This record gives sequence, structure tokens and C-alpha cells, in this order.
Amino acid sequence: MKIPQHVVFLFAALAAGAPLGAQTSPTPSKDEVVQLPAFSIASDKDTGYVGKSALSSTRIAVDTADLPQSVQVLNSAFLKAVNPFMISDILNYVGGAQNGALNWTSGRNNIRGFSGDGDYTDGFAPPMATAVDSSIYDRLEVIKGPSTIFLAADGSPGGIVNKITKSPLATRQTTLSLQVGTFDANHFTLDTTGAITKDAKFLYRFVAGIQYSDGYYDSTYMHRNMFMPSLSYQFSPDTKVELKMMLIQTAWPSYNGLMLDPRTSRVLDVPATRSSSEDSPFNWRHDAVDRVWINFTSRLNEHVVLRIAGMNAYDRADRLESLANTWNDGGRAWNAATTPANYKGGAYPRTTTADDSTNRYRDIQSDLNFNFKTGAANNSLLVGGELRDSPSAQINYAGTSSPWDPFNKTAPTVVVNYAAKSGWSLNGSTLARIYVLETLKLFNDRLLLSYGATRTRATGMTTNGLTNVVTTPEYIVFKNLKQYGAVFKITEGLNLFAGYNENYALNGVGTVNGVIGVPLPPKEGKQNEVGLKTSLLNKKLTVNVSYFDVQQQNNTVPSSPQNPLNPLVLIPGVVSRGFDGDVNYEFSRNFFLMGSFSLYKAKSVLGPAAKTFNQPYTGTIITDSIPVDNTSEKSASLFGLYRFTEGGLKGLNVGLGVNTQTKRAITDNANQVWFGWVPGRTLMNANITYRQNQHLNYGLNIDNLLNTKYIYSVRSVNVIVPGQAINVKFSVDYTF
Repeated sequence: MKIPQHVVFLFAALAAGAPLGAQTSPTPSKDEVVQLPAFSIASDKDTGYVGKSALSSTRIAVDTADLPQSVQVLNSAFLKAVNPFMISDILNYVGGAQNGALNWTSGRNNIRGFSGDGDYTDGFAPPMATAVDSSIYDRLEVIKGPSTIFLAADGSPGGIVNKITKSPLATRQTTLSLQVGTFDANHFTLDTTGAITKDAKFLYRFVAGIQYSDGYYDSTYMHRNMFMPSLSYQFSPDTKVELKMMLIQTAWPSYNGLMLDPRTSRVLDVPATRSSSEDSPFNWRHDAVDRVWINFTSRLNEHVVLRIAGMNAYDRADRLESLANTWNDGGRAWNAATTPANYKGGAYPRTTTADDSTNRYRDIQSDLNFNFKTGAANNSLLVGGELRDSPSAQINYAGTSSPWDPFNKTAPTVVVNYAAKSGWSLNGSTLARIYVLETLKLFNDRLLLSYGATRTRATGMTTNGLTNVVTTPEYIVFKNLKQYGAVFKITEGLNLFAGYNENYALNGVGTVNGVIGVPLPPKEGKQNEVGLKTSLLNKKLTVNVSYFDVQQQNNTVPSSPQNPLNPLVLIPGVVSRGFDGDVNYEFSRNFFLMGSFSLYKAKSVLGPAAKTFNQPYTGTIITDSIPVDNTSEKSASLFGLYRFTEGGLKGLNVGLGVNTQTKRAITDNANQVWFGWVPGRTLMNANITYRQNQHLNYGLNIDNLLNTKYIYSVRSVNVIVPGQAINVKFSVDYTF
């Protein structure tokens, strides 16, 4: 990745020198950033650990208490305190959410029983890329449930996480951060911002991060360079443009956990650090992420605000990895004939994956927000549209790997023929949509009624690059979606809400009514939700507790035997029902508590074919439903922070977080065959910071404080990830 010299020189000069054309620092405004209504968050509403406003549910800035859907906002202060290696770990402090099925991915998470991928950034949905440095994010907005207006055709029906990146600020400030630790540390960050011109209309920010660390598991590491420059220009108090760029290069391994031992139906009894893949050059992955996006907002008059935004992204990921598959489930069912039931120990055969993938993403968005009054009612009307093109390609190479012995380390042999392509797939994907969302405020804004609708047109096709033959002809799917809700303010600080939301995602082609190679019905997600939101005690106590019913239909599994013309088969969907909630209480300026809980049932409804298979864990036939993979249906968390503001300990902050999850199911990743459970666990993390003065701040993070042995996640019977041991990380920040 080569950065243009003029960009390097510009930001180096900005970090070291005075604003262009100025000899003195600009006078900061009341807020750090001049904010525009409708499409941005006011800084005075988004301080502390938990934000009170969000953009991600309706595309416009709305107080979370006024939304007919559960949304939790985690601010940069909380990200800094928890200091997660993987951003999805932050979800352990959100009600109904938890980490996803793998711990080395950019965005996998589990919300309300549904796993999802996605690198949702500033309202865009580029392809899932690499493990992004969390230092570039200002806050995370967690939407629980489908999103009809925000991201109608993306994400899981359980919810998504929209990551809001840092923006330029008017007040000049530079922070240098250095972190060292036992593992997943050795990280340096530069974050500098300020004004370029004397009038503070032209602002800059430059965030850079370098990490060169070893991981907890054998042969795992993180070598990452990240650069995020951004510029903003305030044409007037009502018009602003912002330009951002993200450049990331990552070298890291493909880690795939352990598997069940067929002799015991338990995870292999080997050290938790053991990996079925060796070190480079036998196991590696290279990721390159290049993104640039722009956001223009303008208040045209007192009633209308315009937003126009666009992103262009290019991601490349090439890798080599060897996988040891203990069990063979054929994508749908446990196959006793091919499972090594008489396994006595020794080596397992391995498959070899060698590929080179590229993804392009071009997205244009436009929104108009109208605010007006009709009689005694206040109206907010959002009208918008989006055009997206996201082609991708993947080249495969044939290779072989020597068997893997989980109990004895041996010298590996991995051979790949890079001189000839064994496969080359070219995929086309487009999305066009228009949407409208009306919010009506009645009875002096005590009753809020909303209704939204989206019309989408999505296409897909696949071409064999080796033969230039279209394997999946272009297909077009039209879909109408709706959402509606109501919020009633019972009294000041106490709101009752109810809402309904939908989303969908393309399924590709398969068999429908016996016809092979036709477009499958898209996955359809929907949620009904009702709950209470409070903002009491001068807004120091906020509570969001809700009952939800989330359903997804038209799920798919790979065909067996695999047929390129008929790659997918429809199966029944997943149903998740229950309660979750989040509580935040600022007792005083010294003491803050943040808690969450979930209590629900998530199950996969079985189809007629699946009912005929014995479940390996019990040897019985399941005729109704089975639990969802890697989902803890009962969980709770508590995070407490105490600030010393007086005496000899002034400047010291002590935080402690506890998260508990009950048992999680092991399935075949299609939730059609159940193999058993991994036990529940309770983890404790600690963070201590000490601000010596306005320039120096020290931090100590201790993950898994009690050195608990546990299972981090489950992807399938072949991929079970042991949890990491205690990890101590020390950091120092210098701000000037």
C-alpha cells in the first residue's frame, strides 16, 4: 500500500506546525464540531460512556428514548476503557448480544440469537474486510433487530453494529499512545486533529496505528498498519462537507480453533493454545483495505436538510490455510460412515485452502429530511435513495497438506500449485432502493407515531472466469419492506414503545418446486418488539428493557452432494423470543455503573429431511427444533467505574467488568444437527487509568482477570475456539 507523498507531507506538516495562513490557534466553538441538525450527533448529547442519540436506526439523529426499537450507543470513552483486541468483544456489555462464532474476524457478532458479519462503517456496508484497529472509532451504535430504512438488505435480523469513525475537531490536539502486553498488544497510535485555516472552517484529523504482536494461540500474530486521514470544511453554519480515507494492510494467520474428539464428544484434550495450522509460510493471510468516502450535509432552509454521501472501497484478501476436519456432516447431517468413530489417536487428514479474493464497493446515498407542522402535529419526513455496486472475484489454487496430529507437533508439508488456477469465480451484485419514513408527533410530542417503507431492486450473477461461462445467469429480486412503531411518553423520563421492522438478504440460486438453478426466495427477517425506556434522576438513570420476537425464514445450506448449478437448498428458519435490557446509572461524578441482561429462547425449526437423522450427542431423533449454534440464551454483565477526584489518588480511575453466559449449543453451522453443549462461563476484566497531568495518562488492562478456562466461541463441530488466558496490557498516552 503506497500513500501519495503529498498526503504524507500535508498531514506531517499539520501535526507539527501551525494552521495554514495562521500564526495563532483558532478559538474553539462551544462544541468541538459545528454540528448540523438531522444527519449528525450533537456533542453535548453524546458524552460519557453511553450515548443518548443515534443515527443508525432511522438515518437521522434521534434520541434513543424516542425510537420504537432498542438501540445501545457505546462511546469512545467506553471503547478506550475496555480496550478490546476484537471490536465484537464489546458486545458482551450489550443486552442480548455477545461475541460471534470466531474471534479473529472484522465484524462477526451474535445479537438476539442471530450471527452476522459486516463491516458497517458510517452508514455504509462495504464487504467484510480485515480486523480493523479500534482506535479509529468514535462510537458504536448497536441496532437490535432488523433495519428497514438504515440497511434494508444487509445484516442479520438480530441486529447490526454501525461503527462511527472519528471526525476532525476544531481544537488542536495530538495524542501519542503506546501499548505493550502479554499478547495481542505492541501497538502504537497517533491521533492528531485541529484547524488548517484561521477561521477554523477547514479542519483535519489523522489517525495512524501500527501493531506488531504475537497472539495467544500457536503461530498466531497481528502485523497491521492503519492510516485514516480526514478533512472537513464548514462552508457556513448550515453547510458542511467531510472527506475520509482508510488504508489498512494486515498480515495475520487463519486461526480455526479446535474440534470435537469423536471418542469423547468433547473438545480435544490438548493445550488451549494448540492450532491445526502452522506458522508462515504454511499458513498466512494478507489483507489490504482501501476506502474513501465523502459526506455532504446542508440545511436548505428551516424545514429541509440535505445529505449526499458516497463511498468507494477496494478490499483484497489472499490466504493459505490447512484445516483438519474431525467430523463430516455433509453440510446437513452427521455422516457416521465417514466419521472416525474408531479413532485411537494420531493424525487427521487436512484440507487445503489457497485463494485470492477481491471485493469492490461503490455506493451513493442521498437523503432529504423535512420538518414541518400540520395543525397540532409536528412532522419529520425522511425521503432517500441508494445505489450500490459490489462486484467480487475469487481465484482458487489446488493444494495438499500433510495430516495434523493434535497431540504431537510434527513438521508440516503444504504444497500449492500457484502456476494454475483450479477455480475462478466472478460475482456481480447490485442494489437500488428508495425509502420513506414519516414520524408524527402528537399531544405536545408525547405520542410519536412512525411508519416507513422501502422498495429495493437487487441483482446477482456468477461467471466462471476459467471458461468465461455464466454459471448463474443474472437474476433480479424486488422486495418491499415496512416498519412502524409508536412511542408514548407516560410521564417525564418514562416511555413505552412498540415497533415492527423487516429486512432481507439474497440467497442466490437453488431448487424451487423441483426446478434446478432458479433464484431462491430471499432470506426474510422480521421483529416485533415492545418495551420501556427511562431517563430518570436528571437523566442519570437510563433503562431500556424489551420483549422481542425475531424470525428469519428461507435460510439455506449447501446442497449435498455439491452441485455448482444448484449450490443451495432452502431449510426452515430460526425463531428467537424473549427479553433483554440495558441499564446505566451515574450515581455521582465519581461512580458509574452499566449493566445488561438477556433471557430468551432461540431455536432452529427443522425440516422434514433433518428429522430423520440421529443427533450425535444424544443418539435420538429430534422432531421439533434444536438450539442455535454459539448462542447463550441467558447472560448478564456489569461494568463499574470509580473516579478519584480529590486527595492523593486524584486522577485515578478503577474499572471492573463482569460478564456471564450460560451454555451454548454446538451444531453443524446450519443449525440442523446438534452435537452438544459447551459449558457456560463467567469472565472478569479490570482496567485502571491514572491521569498524571493534562499531558500524561497511564492505563492498565487485565483481561480474564481470574485466568478462567473457558470456550470463547463455537462455529461448528470442527471449529471450537478455547478462551484466552489472563492478558495484561499496559499503555501510556501523551497529549499535547
